[in-house]
Parts: sequence; structure tokens; C-alpha cells
Amino acid sequence: MQNMDELMDVQLGEHVFAATHACACNPLKTAHYPRDWVPENCAYTTQHSSPDYAQTNGAPSTAGISMPNGGLQVVDPSGTTYQAILHALESSTAESYAFADQSLLGDVFRGRWLSLPYVYNALKTLRWPGVHDAIWRDEQVKNMHYGLSPKPWDETEEMQAIRDERSAPNDWWWEVNDERVANDELHGITDRW
Repeated sequence: MQNMDELMDVQLGEHVFAATHACACNPLKTAHYPRDWVPENCAYTTQHSSPDYAQTNGAPSTAGISMPNGGLQVVDPSGTTYQAILHALESSTAESYAFADQSLLGDVFRGRWLSLPYVYNALKTLRWPGVHDAIWRDEQVKNMHYGLSPKPWDETEEMQAIRDERSAPNDWWWEVNDERVANDELHGITDRW
């Protein structure tokens, strides 16, 4: 993982917030996902031909389904923005949002958010073969987003024993956690995490 302190200095300018895109590929073929969540409608797919560029630049916020991922956001709190969100929550449209916060933000602020490169909110599924491994670079990742199950901290010993190429992000979590636990024990700290 790389340091990401530079996010503290992101200038939003006319943008309401900054975030990475939601991945619209639906690699697990989850039935409740919207039908238009397919690789052809994913902002990350637009970056497959320029993987080096994808390390430092997000696809335009209007690319693909135009939805930010809610996992990491850079915000400049604003009463006006808050009121716009409350207004959207009061509308009947809010009931149809498939992904709560990120659906609302993508709808209300379409084209008004700053797209960050995937490295700031690297969804573990992006690394999977055939999803967005074309742009993924392990050494560039600054923040792992462990969306979708199994989360590493929920894995059983049996699950940990069965590893494949999709398991690497969970393995990284275990390596860091094992190091943390060992350090905690040196300082007399014991907990279940």
C-alpha cells in the first residue's frame, strides 16, 4: 500500500466531492444488481487501453454508469450540498436507488464530482482476471476496498486454506493484521482482532 496523504490537498474547485467510480461489471453476476451493470457500461473498462494513465487519473465522472463508489470520498462540507441531498431523499426516486448513498450521489451530482483513480479505493474485484486486471497494479494501490464477501476478517480457517489468484487482497489484509497482532502482544494488548 502507498501513502495517500495527498488527498488532504485535493482542490475540488467546482466539484461537489471526489471519489472513485463504482465498478459496474458485476463479476459475481449478482441478481439484484441493475441490468445495465455490465463491463461495457463500466468506467474502468474505458481505461483498459491506457493502464499507466489509470494509475494517476480517473475516467471522466460521466463515463460508464456515472456513479461514484461510496467507499472513499473527499468532501468539502456544504450546507447547500446537504440540502440537495435531503431534497433527493424526500423524493420518490430515492426508493429506487439500488445502492443507497452512491446511487443518490451519482444521480444528484451527475457530472459534478471529481473522479479519482482506482488506486484510492481499489475494489478487490478489480484485480480479478477478466474484470479490470488490465489496469490493476499491486504496487500502485493506496487503499484497498474490501467490498463483497468474504471480507478477510470474516474468513474461517477453512476459507483461508483455499487460496487462488483472487485471494491476494485478503492475504494482504492477513499479513498486515498478523503484524499488528504481534506488535500489540509485545505491548501487552490482546483482543480478538
